[in-house]
Amino acid sequence: MNTTERGAARRNEPVSLARLAAHLGLSEGTISRALNNYPDIAVKTRERVIAAAKELGYRPSSTARRLARGVIETVGFVLPAREGHVTDPFLAEMIDGMAGELAAHDWDLIVAAVPEGHSEVDVAERLIRAGKVGGFVVTRTRRHDPRVDYFLEQGVPFVVHGRTEDPSGYAWLDVDNEKAFVDAVHYLYNLGHRHIAYLGGDLDFNFASLRRKGYERAMSEVGLEILPGYRVDGVADAVMAKTAMAQMMTLPTPPTAVICITDAVALGAMRAVWRAGLKPGHDVSVIGYDGLPIGEAADPPLTTMSQSSHEAGCEVARMIRALIDGADPTDFQVLWEAKLTQRASANPPAHLMERSSKGGNE
Repeated sequence: MNTTERGAARRNEPVSLARLAAHLGLSEGTISRALNNYPDIAVKTRERVIAAAKELGYRPSSTARRLARGVIETVGFVLPAREGHVTDPFLAEMIDGMAGELAAHDWDLIVAAVPEGHSEVDVAERLIRAGKVGGFVVTRTRRHDPRVDYFLEQGVPFVVHGRTEDPSGYAWLDVDNEKAFVDAVHYLYNLGHRHIAYLGGDLDFNFASLRRKGYERAMSEVGLEILPGYRVDGVADAVMAKTAMAQMMTLPTPPTAVICITDAVALGAMRAVWRAGLKPGHDVSVIGYDGLPIGEAADPPLTTMSQSSHEAGCEVARMIRALIDGADPTDFQVLWEAKLTQRASANPPAHLMERSSKGGNE
């Protein structure tokens, strides 16, 4: 390699602290203290160092920056200890949002699974002892969640996507789950539905409890009775939803509409409607919750209460960075609203649609 080639290669290399110090004729210690705004460095020296760093394209290494700040710029996310979490589309979107937001600021995300026989708290404790993370993001919160209790006791920075029954003392980002299901019932009622069923989740989870509460509250508000068999809890996935919906279709008065705890559950319900020889959106209207892209590709496209799981991931990443940097957790308690995305899976009941069609032909 000739002198010109060596010079070009050197220009393409990352600029080290030693190279910056040699360029300015100062010690590495002085350079470091100037870049970290120590008061014992003269203003003119600090300005000269900063200008040279910008000119040469110097960027401190992640390790050096973290040591200088005394902050671990890595966030931990322990996958909920349940079957199906690896393929959960909501979690996948959320993790993608977190990872992208953190990476944009040169922070890292550690995603850890829970080994058999262990708990999420066990995994979090191991990561803390190893000094690998500066804080955590928690999701799929239970009404009384041991992870929240543990982080509060340990004084570890954390953000909850969701809430527990008592959300007063920590940072969280949640969607108004109760209102979302009130809105869904009112939407179907205004379309003309009077037989509205509900496929819910595990009531240990706070979001499932709130969504069921919203369904029950709205049914009362519009004066509708919840008929026997119209409310099924503990529906965790599309397979369970298909079974539960098939049973609903055999009731003496089958529902003309069903509201589902998630989009995945809604897709399972739609499969059951098809298998019964009926058409979702015509014979039985179906509404989901999550706003996942897969819903738009369903047959028919799924009406859903939308929240952006990707944007939620970005937002909790912003929040946990602030907390690790010392912000007050109670300044970060945010409630979003879900929005109804209207598609072809929810329409007026078939008898009303047929009456309207006949009237239009006369």
